[in-house]
Amino acid sequence: MLEQKNLLLTAIRQMLLSKELNLKITYYLLLAFAFSFPFGNIYGTFIIILLSALWLLKGNIFSKVKTAFTTPLFLSFTFLFLIQFVWLFNTSDFNRAFYLINCNASMLVLPLLFLTFENEILKIKGRNILIALIAGCLAISIVTITRGIYRYETTGDWEMLFYSKLTQNFYHPGFMSIHISVCIMVLMFDIIGIEKTFSEGRVLQKSILVGWFILFLILLSSKIGLIALGLIVLISICYGLIKVKNNLFRITVLIIPLLLSWLIYKAEIGIRIENSIQALTTKENLNTNEESTALRITALKTSAELIKNNWLFGVGTGDVWPDLRRYYFIESKTACLKEKVIPHNQYLNSFAKHGIIGISVLLFLLFFPLMKSYRQKYWSGFLFMLLIILNCGVEDVFEVQNGVVFTSFFYSYFFLLLPKTKENLS
Repeated sequence: MLEQKNLLLTAIRQMLLSKELNLKITYYLLLAFAFSFPFGNIYGTFIIILLSALWLLKGNIFSKVKTAFTTPLFLSFTFLFLIQFVWLFNTSDFNRAFYLINCNASMLVLPLLFLTFENEILKIKGRNILIALIAGCLAISIVTITRGIYRYETTGDWEMLFYSKLTQNFYHPGFMSIHISVCIMVLMFDIIGIEKTFSEGRVLQKSILVGWFILFLILLSSKIGLIALGLIVLISICYGLIKVKNNLFRITVLIIPLLLSWLIYKAEIGIRIENSIQALTTKENLNTNEESTALRITALKTSAELIKNNWLFGVGTGDVWPDLRRYYFIESKTACLKEKVIPHNQYLNSFAKHGIIGISVLLFLLFFPLMKSYRQKYWSGFLFMLLIILNCGVEDVFEVQNGVVFTSFFYSYFFLLLPKTKENLS
């Protein structure tokens, strides 16, 4: 019996060490990972563990680590994760600190894996990762809209088709909007020829997908999603008007902004924009106002106070929320205390956490690849980083697992995997 078990274990080990099988498993795990993001990355941790195990089985570990730590685009992204260990000396809430370190582990693991993958399948079929993301976004949009229509028919409440009610029990509409925006970016760039990602042809199908995703983005009614959409459409229109000589196409792209404006006005986002403007312009005390923009304004002001008192070294890796909570209590900011509001701004969060060094590292992480891709006219990478830069202004991207894993995965894809296959960046 023992001998049979040993033979079975040996067979399993040899099978896992099989180069061909290892490559296939890695490839399909990455496709499953990309597909899962719009659903809330429901099995991301499990996939990262499997990918890491396959990576370790292939051996040559020290050589791979050496390669990673001599690659500027790897270091610029990972350093924000590494400094969290140094700032443990300045932390009193170690439970929160270790939670954040665990949450941010993908900032090291995913870039390391993507950069050192020795996978011939990915060199040929790596772009299928984007197709998997698009498929996931299409699936979640169909599911949520179908459910929203059913709930509207049941309740008669239009809110079931918009914002958090639309994505309830699935995922945060802000982060989902970034996923949809990446899909629109890739498809639009492919259609108008800025940067080809997919095979030639099927322009009609790609255009229908873009139209569907734009509609879904409007229904999500996320501010960051609509800002991203406006940016993508503006870039595409400018490029199209300059490069394309077809007058019918020019008229079409000029009509698009008018149509989008009308749809946005009709969607719930119009009410949310009015509420935001009111919160920004009112002289009333916002401390007890539970509207989302009012909460964020109060949290931003409180974070600025925290930074003012700790601008040099910050409060430590785990102490931003405990210190904000203390400020909320002392200053009677009951709404923020009730909703446990953190800054919703990664720039302020990093500044408060790690001081002047933290904000400097974050800015380098964001703008180094942005400038590098701009110089080399790598427009997919450029716009992806621009989307993350915008998102960092309205979300704590590197403080929540869904935000940090998605950013780490597709940063690694655009800047560490694709360059090996098409030499975008050197």
